[in-house]
Amino acid sequence: MCVMALSWVLACPTIAANGAHGEDDEDPMEVFVGKQFIDLQLKDFNGQSHRLSEYVGKGKWVLIDFWASWCGPCREELPELVKVYKAFHTDGFDVLGISLDDDTQAWQKAVKKMNLSWNHLSDLSGWDSKAVEVYKVPGIPTNLLVNPKGKIVASNLTMDELADKLNEVLGQ
Repeated sequence: MCVMALSWVLACPTIAANGAHGEDDEDPMEVFVGKQFIDLQLKDFNGQSHRLSEYVGKGKWVLIDFWASWCGPCREELPELVKVYKAFHTDGFDVLGISLDDDTQAWQKAVKKMNLSWNHLSDLSGWDSKAVEVYKVPGIPTNLLVNPKGKIVASNLTMDELADKLNEVLGQ
């Protein structure tokens, strides 16, 4: 998991092979589980403002995925998220990527190169992002799974855990 630091190279140790927390680590994002998602406004690739509520709480299961193009562990995990997305998207699952990038071109290039076909938002403020402040993001990659009514039901799921949960709730 990448954490806030001066040098992301030194600050991006992978915690377990899949980027998830180890068994003894507490998940700081867990404080949001059981609560409604918090709405905030960020911009898309074209600079157009959008609210999370345009994508979350609209009848689909949504994974809010916090990441950045410069984060090695994020880029390692994303191909697995693409597989989960493709497997469950037509059944009512979506992803909303929240980027902690501060470089528009790097962000857009990573999304295109990695075939991340879901919606993406950012305020291009890096660790000073409003999303980091609101959701107390301790590091990336990190995620929140939100049910169709907008309630956060899980945090920091591995891609296997996400697939299992989606199998359970979407009946595959």
